[in-house]
Amino acid sequence: MMKVAFIGVGYRGRQLLRLLQHLPAFKVVALADPGLDDSGFPGIGCYNHGEDDYLNMLAEHAPELVFVASPWQCHVRHALCCVERGCHVALEIKGGLYIDEYRPLIELAHRRGCRVYPLENTLFMRENLSVCNMVAAGLLGEIVYMRGGYRHDLRRLLLDDAGNIGNREKTESVWRSKFYQEENGDLYPTHGLAPLCMMAGINRKDRVKSLTSFASKAAGIYQYIKDLGGNTDVKVRLGDVVVTQLETENGILISLTHDTTLPRPRSLDFEVQGTKGIWQGDRRMIYIEGLSPDETWEADGAYVDRYEHIYWQQWGSDALKVDTHHQGMDYIMLKALEADLKDEISFPATLSDLALWTSVTPWSKLSIAEGRKVDL
Repeated sequence: MMKVAFIGVGYRGRQLLRLLQHLPAFKVVALADPGLDDSGFPGIGCYNHGEDDYLNMLAEHAPELVFVASPWQCHVRHALCCVERGCHVALEIKGGLYIDEYRPLIELAHRRGCRVYPLENTLFMRENLSVCNMVAAGLLGEIVYMRGGYRHDLRRLLLDDAGNIGNREKTESVWRSKFYQEENGDLYPTHGLAPLCMMAGINRKDRVKSLTSFASKAAGIYQYIKDLGGNTDVKVRLGDVVVTQLETENGILISLTHDTTLPRPRSLDFEVQGTKGIWQGDRRMIYIEGLSPDETWEADGAYVDRYEHIYWQQWGSDALKVDTHHQGMDYIMLKALEADLKDEISFPATLSDLALWTSVTPWSKLSIAEGRKVDL
């Protein structure tokens, strides 16, 4: 049984903590969060005396694995402290704060022999993993174009009920909204980009060579503030919709969309198109030339079943029972982490992959600010 600790026990940290209770390979021994109420965690050490109390937790409990689910600006600092003490790290995802942000962590983890796992749960969606197998089998042919994004209405998170930005207490609104006020770029590229990179082997067989980003005006969030009776004089820099076009050395075009301050249903906007066929994630439709009816979409269910990934073959039934919040993908992610730690099945992404995905944020900000294509 592996000793586990958490740094950051907010909304996301609590989701992961709950799921770990279903995995007997892990034993949670301690939690650190300055806003933590320790009354709800009997038998678990709680460290809530200031922002640096996690250091006492690491010293006193010597965990083998630490989940870092703290605010974005703390991720690398917290992960570095864990790796310095010889801990493996399960690291929550975000956009990059600056170029080469993860380089010191990559170098230190290599020297210390510690594993750092990017917790990008969209990698573990059943259909995404099946499409990955379809691509590997050549079903879609040579990949030419891919699309994905983070399209999720976050206005009720960013604003309180009176229309004040960053004022919904004890939520990530307090720190996350500051990025909307101060930056203009794709703040959260990994949900859309990570599965596409996995499918096409980007960062392994291919690499991103350039990107160009565009931002719309910021009208949606101001309209919402106005509707709630809030102060519309507040500054918001982030455009409602940010679109980024990436090009790879092998000629694949990737479109990413960040869209979080307009009314809309949630979407990851996935599409994968090759020389033999195309898959659309939101519609769950597929077209394979020579197999599908001529120029006619068909439901992707039979293909997803036929190309089901080993993760879902082994753990899918339990995942759907235990993880109803994210349709099983968080549970599958944790089982994949466990399997990698046991050297049974390799985790599908590395810290170097996370560094690539998150680099879209600072590069997109530069592209928008200077109105140009950026060579990576």
